Amino acid sequence: MKDQVDPEPLQIKEDQIDLYYSPDQEQLAEAEQSSLVLSSQKVEGSFDPDGIGPYSCSTCGESFSDLSSLKFHQQTHQDEKPYSCQTCLKSFGRRDSLLRHMITHTGERRYSCQICGDRFGLNSHLLRHMRTHTGEKPFSCQVCLKSFTQSNSLTDHMRIHTGEKPYSCKECGKRFVQRGALNVHMRTHTGEKPYSCSMCGKGFSQCSQVKDHVRTHTGERPYSCSVCEKRFTQSCHLKTHIRNVHMIHTGEKPYSCEECGKRFVQRGALNVHMRTHTGEKPFSCSMCGKGFSASTKNSQHTGFCKRGSGRLASHPIHVNTGSAELLGK
Repeated sequence: MKDQVDPEPLQIKEDQIDLYYSPDQEQLAEAEQSSLVLSSQKVEGSFDPDGIGPYSCSTCGESFSDLSSLKFHQQTHQDEKPYSCQTCLKSFGRRDSLLRHMITHTGERRYSCQICGDRFGLNSHLLRHMRTHTGEKPFSCQVCLKSFTQSNSLTDHMRIHTGEKPYSCKECGKRFVQRGALNVHMRTHTGEKPYSCSMCGKGFSQCSQVKDHVRTHTGERPYSCSVCEKRFTQSCHLKTHIRNVHMIHTGEKPYSCEECGKRFVQRGALNVHMRTHTGEKPFSCSMCGKGFSASTKNSQHTGFCKRGSGRLASHPIHVNTGSAELLGK
């Protein structure tokens, strides 16, 4: 039986991050990885999130250039995790894993994209990002032939075909395709907001939310429409713009209901539609208490309700309900 030793709290220093993640070391690792040519079938189910190594951890999907590194990494998934982050209290099995994690809190991003200016904490993340500019998609689904820039995206995509959702929330039972999605979801239960804006101090549950929020201070709009050149602060806003403005006549409806198969142009419209199956009515009239599945319907109804002083008999109609009863018929 191993002796249990309580490690001292880790005080991270910038030179420690350099020790583990110096540019020279990463360049050397990249050279070694690029020279290694192995069959994709050498390790069953092995996918590489960064596209630079053939050995992948079946638990978290992180990839490595050699089997010994993978085995060393898998120790981090053992129950014993003696290294804890003093900022968010997340625990790790290895000291270097904690150091890597701390970069998410220090905000250090030494690697920048020379095309769009985005910055990254690790060079491997920059290399992965570059594929968004080059259009390279080296990982293909053998079922539908859809291609991806990252192998972990392919892993997640394959679960669409298999229906697998291996990660479940212990609080509410909701299941997820990705472990990261589960981790983010858990913050809805804990209220944890480990990321904060350096300008106003507002807290966020996801790092990407901080990045988007900061642009409200800087006014930066890095995403531009190739059709009309309108610019946006977030890529999702650009996609919505293209779909609603430029592709509205194409008939594209990428969001489909899993219950009845009905398709929608916008994800928000799908979310509202789903309430017809669940019966959820999260919006209610402050005058009479009638519930509605969409905020727009509630707002329209409330206007009538206020003009009628809250008396249902004076309602000309409950908007969009088609209720003849309210007309006195």
